[in-house]
Amino acid sequence: MRWKAILWDFDGTLADTGEDVWESLRYAAELCGGTLPEGFTKDSSNLGKSVKEIYGKLTPYPGEGQYARFEELVRIHYRRKNPYVHTCYYPGIEELIAVTGKQGVRHFIITMKPREALKNIFLKKGWKPFFEESVSPDSFEGTEKSKKEMIAYILEKYQMQEKDCVYVGDTWSDIRAARENRISCIAAAYGDGDEAMLRREQPDYLVWEPEGLMRIMEGHASAEGSGNSGAPEG
Repeated sequence: MRWKAILWDFDGTLADTGEDVWESLRYAAELCGGTLPEGFTKDSSNLGKSVKEIYGKLTPYPGEGQYARFEELVRIHYRRKNPYVHTCYYPGIEELIAVTGKQGVRHFIITMKPREALKNIFLKKGWKPFFEESVSPDSFEGTEKSKKEMIAYILEKYQMQEKDCVYVGDTWSDIRAARENRISCIAAAYGDGDEAMLRREQPDYLVWEPEGLMRIMEGHASAEGSGNSGAPEG
């Protein structure tokens, strides 16, 4: 295998969580007197927007004064009320984890998803045993960490060398965080991120389907400066 450890983003990379996230957003929108346009929710790249940006798309617009309530409703519903019925691994991911794990590859999750929500998903899906550790911004006592800081934390805690690790993510900020830690990066264009923005960060690899990750791990795809590799375009 090309690397000894895979560091995973969660939403839009490891797991398709989109419909469950939209469910919490719709719930909050309704209680604030608005709805999210169907065309907006059908575009998965909109999940990469901030809660503030999504709130701005509500029709009718409830006004700035309702934003704090909207944000809190989303938080409570997604962390405590959402059944996560639709959350699932992307095709081929579970097999990749199993196959590479048997060959000694270590798996970690580094995500912006709140710790409570991730814990509940793990409990419902039974996924926790497949990962040595998962970290969220609020996993740390007294402070929240950025993705750059969380990657650095895992590298230091497990005494792993940069050359032995790869980060897989679906947003430009994922790629930048990997670069800032001097580790390889794979952009998951099948996820929730914007492909043009991913390309601008020049990832080592860009995949359009989860199955392409295995080809890269096995060394069957070469890195290119433009970030093209791993799967045929289209």
